Amino acid sequence: MSNENSERDYKDPLRSYNPATSVILAGYRPRLSEYSVKVPLFRTSTFEFASAEDGAKFFERAYHLPGDDGEEPGLVYSRLNNPNTEIAEDKLVASEKGANHAAVFPSGMNAIATTVLALVPAGGRILYTSPVYGGTYFLMKQLCPVRFGVETFPVDTSDLKTVERILRKHGPFDMIFLETPANPTLGQTDIAEISNLAGKYGKGKTLTVVDNTFLGPVFQRPFELGADIVLYSATKFLGGHSDIIAGAVLSQEAAHIDSVREYRTILGGTIASDTAWLLTRSIETLWVRMERQAQKASKIAEALKDHPKIEKLLFPGLLSDTDGQAYEVFRKQCHGPGSMITLLLKNSDRTGAFRFLDNLQIFHLAVSLGGTESLAEHPRSMTHSDMTEVDLDRCGISDSMVRLSVGLESSDDLVEDLMAALKVV
Repeated sequence: MSNENSERDYKDPLRSYNPATSVILAGYRPRLSEYSVKVPLFRTSTFEFASAEDGAKFFERAYHLPGDDGEEPGLVYSRLNNPNTEIAEDKLVASEKGANHAAVFPSGMNAIATTVLALVPAGGRILYTSPVYGGTYFLMKQLCPVRFGVETFPVDTSDLKTVERILRKHGPFDMIFLETPANPTLGQTDIAEISNLAGKYGKGKTLTVVDNTFLGPVFQRPFELGADIVLYSATKFLGGHSDIIAGAVLSQEAAHIDSVREYRTILGGTIASDTAWLLTRSIETLWVRMERQAQKASKIAEALKDHPKIEKLLFPGLLSDTDGQAYEVFRKQCHGPGSMITLLLKNSDRTGAFRFLDNLQIFHLAVSLGGTESLAEHPRSMTHSDMTEVDLDRCGISDSMVRLSVGLESSDDLVEDLMAALKVV
């Protein structure tokens, strides 16, 4: 792939295809790489310019210097761009309905933090979902107000009346940060209604940002519901094999992704070419993996829903009209339940939850999610342990709670594994 022929390859005609098709086609042309059907690995730090004039022009474009003509900068240096990075980004755009631009990062938290730094000014305000992933919680609770001078407001965003009251009282906000389904309670937030409130009280200023990690582009399409930015821990379902750490930011507006990329360049949040290559491999199998995992999770949830040792089983696929707003939100904005299950053990403390986890044989006792293997963890003492006890209690993250990520093993074997572990609780 030569520098003069390395232009981005995501083309509008791909939008006529199903995303499961587009992700196979987008971002790469075999004729530019010795007709290799699969993407080569470009493990290089720097790229040769065809001429000094090209080098100067590429830097003008990359840093938006005087003379920038708005075109893609061309390949310069792998902290700025790399063919593997660009191909992964094009495939992400192809996978996400409504997306026009993408930027990949070395982790999901790096993607989230860079987005906040790039798009929220000092002295700004963020309203964010509560509960939220533990790393995001620490960013919002500690770093934003203490280090960055950004005021943050945790809110149960499934409660639209409370959201509107806070927007009216404390707005305008610079960002509403949503995580839906919420981690680990799987609470449902109405993205379209929140986007409408952002427009009503933000006067065109408030950005709606959605962490879509749990459902991915397969089961939830935030841009079609009014979101401005969509974020991912690409470590999870997008990566899908528990062998990479990565993050992604997608946008509709070029101005938003340009700011994010500028901060990525200067802060050095560069994904390795090897990681981008593995992410490209994984995105192509996203649909078949997530759909199959959701089928297995549905079977497991049905088997466990009336178990006498379980006080409550949280799984979007079990929602019904008796669940009120949560069911209505799921029905109108989700295209499937995903494969995350959270359960609360009956009459159990931490000791009981640990006994259950220690007796699982197929489920790995490990954090993270979205891989081909099934995982189980204890949110209160693990992924959400940096939350205060007051916040944990307020959000219902109790010692009896266990979070499951369903992989691709036999669902019959997984049910048997869970049933056997429940016997000892």
